[in-house]
Amino acid sequence: MSLNSTRRIQRLGGSSLIVTLPKQWAKKLGLKVGDELMILEEGDHLKLIPSDNNAVKKAETVSIKYNGIAKIAGPKIISDCAFIHGYKKITINIKGLDDITYSQLVKGLDENDKVENVTEGIDSLEVELLSPQEEDPNKFIKELNSRLQEMIDVAINEGSVSKDLEKIRKEAEDISMTVLRISKREGEQLDAISYGLIISLPNLVFSYLVAANKEQLNKNSQTLKMVISDLLGGIASNSGRRILNAVKIASETKSLLKNEGSDGILISLFSIIESIGTKLICPAIIEENEVSNFRED
Repeated sequence: MSLNSTRRIQRLGGSSLIVTLPKQWAKKLGLKVGDELMILEEGDHLKLIPSDNNAVKKAETVSIKYNGIAKIAGPKIISDCAFIHGYKKITINIKGLDDITYSQLVKGLDENDKVENVTEGIDSLEVELLSPQEEDPNKFIKELNSRLQEMIDVAINEGSVSKDLEKIRKEAEDISMTVLRISKREGEQLDAISYGLIISLPNLVFSYLVAANKEQLNKNSQTLKMVISDLLGGIASNSGRRILNAVKIASETKSLLKNEGSDGILISLFSIIESIGTKLICPAIIEENEVSNFRED
């Protein structure tokens, strides 16, 4: 993600000038209202440096107490949640835990493939999370599309009982979580509801492929592939036309299906894609209309 942008100088009071900071940059460094920045003059440039040398590390770590809702959620949801929100480390306060609960917590963390390492301390656990080597959300959205296309092809060629389907579903789920992690961390905010769509797509597609018979797969697979490709491709390339195409095809196909069995699952899948696509495309339609009105005036 590039933070290159133009900021307008504004007046504050009678003699002071102010410039706003990019929200993504402040979030990445964990900067809050009241924090101090050092301003260094370097020729015709100014360099901004957080006064706290550990600001980046602090921003990458989330601290929780293993009680209340955290304890009910359990180790998998805790680590998945931290991963999705872009943290690299979790500090878990384990003071007062009984031996059984402690062992279950450590075991659950060790079994999560988003966790790289767990270090046990006296009163806390230090949990290091995996970090993708390349942090480009669009690249991962395209990769997610490829996995879903592959899942459909496997179901057509090998059948819904193929062991490869579950493997691809898990890979696609991991990719979708990585998309969320990068987007949340870097501040490239897709629509909030779209997060839910991206992370649920692998399981929705998998459910349909497992429930559908050969005849239904042959009938609907190409349409499903096209809708997924246009939706995810449109998001990755910021193409409103592709997203709109996905919405139109999903809407038209729904009306031809019966709301039962695997067709019922496909209707639900297309309904979600239609709703999310419509929400994503609305700003582009409104903006284009406002521009047209402005030109007419």
